Amino acid sequence: MATPRAVVDWLNKTYPKPKVDPEWLDACYNWLISSDASLNPATDMDRIIRNVEVQLLGSNLSDSMIPGTGLPRNVAALNNTHLPFKQSPVLVEITAITEVGHSAFSLLNTRQTRIDREDLAGLGGDEAEQEEEGPIPRYPRSMLRLEISDGTTTMRAMEYRKLPELELGETPLGYKVRVYPLTRSCMC
Repeated sequence: MATPRAVVDWLNKTYPKPKVDPEWLDACYNWLISSDASLNPATDMDRIIRNVEVQLLGSNLSDSMIPGTGLPRNVAALNNTHLPFKQSPVLVEITAITEVGHSAFSLLNTRQTRIDREDLAGLGGDEAEQEEEGPIPRYPRSMLRLEISDGTTTMRAMEYRKLPELELGETPLGYKVRVYPLTRSCMC
């Protein structure tokens, strides 16, 4: 069964770049309809759209998007140039996160402390002892370097202003982000 036009139009409006693969979309829609018998395209279009969006944001973009319809293919070769964006955002997923504002030594110490605390918590040790040590520490946070991908093209990105939604050790790889143009271009 073909995906209803309302779903396709909503996706094109909400996630214009890269383009959703029609074969992936049809398979997703058919799976949703067959797995949830209570979804009726005539009356539940908002729920269907919401479920398709959840599946899209949980997918690997290399599986769900048409190659070459997001970031320019040669973006990794461009240094200190402006990427022209049309007024539409590009959906990308984070494939790597690195904290570059703190020393590797401090990150390693935090990592070891986190591992030790998680091991102790798993042993079910004395609660009073766990309260003295406090919660599992967060990684120090200054500036993140990311690798982002539209499913085909991967590029490095740098946080120039702290994005509180992104946190080392908490943000999962595959986390989706919409990249918007700053004005009419984006520095890469």
